[in-house]
Amino acid sequence: MKKKVLIVAGGTGGHIFPGVAFGRWILDQGKAESVVYISGSRPLEAEIYASCGIEPYCLALSGSPLGGSLWRGLGRCAGLFRSFIDTKYFLRKEMPDVCFLFGSYVSLAPLLWCKWLGVPTIAHEQNACAGKITKLASRMGVPVASGWKECRGVSNPFHVGVPVRSFRRLSRQEAASVLGITADPGDLVIGVIGGSLGSAQLSALVDRLSGGAKRKIQFIAARSWDMAPFYSLSDAVVCRAGASTLAELAAYGVPALTIPWHGAADAHQEANAKVFSALTGNPVWIEGEHDEKNLEEAFGKLLERVSSARKADGDLADNTASSALWRLFMQREQR
Repeated sequence: MKKKVLIVAGGTGGHIFPGVAFGRWILDQGKAESVVYISGSRPLEAEIYASCGIEPYCLALSGSPLGGSLWRGLGRCAGLFRSFIDTKYFLRKEMPDVCFLFGSYVSLAPLLWCKWLGVPTIAHEQNACAGKITKLASRMGVPVASGWKECRGVSNPFHVGVPVRSFRRLSRQEAASVLGITADPGDLVIGVIGGSLGSAQLSALVDRLSGGAKRKIQFIAARSWDMAPFYSLSDAVVCRAGASTLAELAAYGVPALTIPWHGAADAHQEANAKVFSALTGNPVWIEGEHDEKNLEEAFGKLLERVSSARKADGDLADNTASSALWRLFMQREQR
């Protein structure tokens, strides 16, 4: 009998895109009767889901009640209280057979209700340093599937990888046309994924280092949720260290220089970057720890990793993580 699957993913694209990638794989493989989603109420979340053609059930949450001003925290606490009522209603209506939590504050109410109602639940942690809800889930006996071999804060996680989006690799000319960019054959195109601090800052930082390169370098910023043209045109990438971004770069073999955001909770971006570097050999530059000379050296290493041979065009998909995550659920189900 096919399952009805609930996927809880909200907050940012770093949580949502792996959840959606996993949900699409489930349906493509005929593993489930249906897949439904729960998210928070941030406009960003609605925009990301809309770009995927999905309408999730939205809880009255727009961020974590921790941090920020007192009034904002009180408002978010009220939203958190409401989310418990709405989640109970949703679960009673949909009656899912299994729940997959992809982290962030939106996962709290579904975690507690699914545990109370006996709905089998698995938490997926995309980062190399577990978030608060993942740690809570682990303490409650919920199995934790980790995106990387390292998952600080959780004992004995099941390493499955991070589900990544499939996309069609475009020709250089087609990708440039879609992005509205003129890229000469001899140009070296460096993509910039800025994360929460914005791509302009990273672009300006790296632009100062490009003078010594033997080839003309052009920087392009990620401006759309559809990353196929961006990945297709980029010879290499400079980025923050969001887990899903790094997972996509690793899966599709795009060289990258990671500059972790130093303001990330529990320094999880730095942890992500170091694990990613150990896995792929790509360089890392840590703000506040390394000086501009180190940045120049790291950028030079990135340029050395750019291959002159271009991968073939066509559809690209890496379903390893999704397959492993579903297999973990089935193994638990059969016990």
